[in-house]
Amino acid sequence: MILNQKNEGDYLSDFCGPLGCATEVEGLKKVCIVGGGVGCAIALPVAQKLHELGCEVHSVIGFRSKDLLILEDEFAACSDKLTIMTDDGSYGRKGVVTEPLKEALESGEKYDKVIAIGPLIMMKFVVATAKPFDVPAVVSMNPIMIDGTGMCGGCRLTVGGKTKFACVDGPDFNGYEVDFDEAMERSRMYVDFEAKEREATCNLFKKEVK
Repeated sequence: MILNQKNEGDYLSDFCGPLGCATEVEGLKKVCIVGGGVGCAIALPVAQKLHELGCEVHSVIGFRSKDLLILEDEFAACSDKLTIMTDDGSYGRKGVVTEPLKEALESGEKYDKVIAIGPLIMMKFVVATAKPFDVPAVVSMNPIMIDGTGMCGGCRLTVGGKTKFACVDGPDFNGYEVDFDEAMERSRMYVDFEAKEREATCNLFKKEVK
């Protein structure tokens, strides 16, 4: 919330990064990038890098409505095929991102990898859609991270039956090994707290503006 209130010309005193493991993009010939909501901001540089390397990129990006659409031109510039989905049908196709992915796989598209970045529930179903076709599926996990070094354990996930830390072991993981149900349950732990903090922060900034 505090970062979101920064204006042009404001600055941070310190910045540490990048942390974690880089997304593996080398050697891929055809990839489907699936982005949901603000996850598209993370998916875009992956799509751009793949395009730069000569990979055929099919992008599927989804939003709740046209008002929330971002980065359309940028995705169009680096995608050989771009499909835009909205929940309410106010732009692009009406529906969820798994629909065009399933259609592509059923039509015989052979992807080296499906990369999904977005809400947990979206990534869970993208993985479920890819599984019958034996396509490698990678997901970018974004649980709450505190120190970014793996010491606090706040971003722990169960991957392949083992505990992993998204900040140092990820953020990318084999989607078939991620325990999404556990991750979603943990992500809901702080919902009430976050709502109260958001309201308090907004009120604080409103007072400062006055």
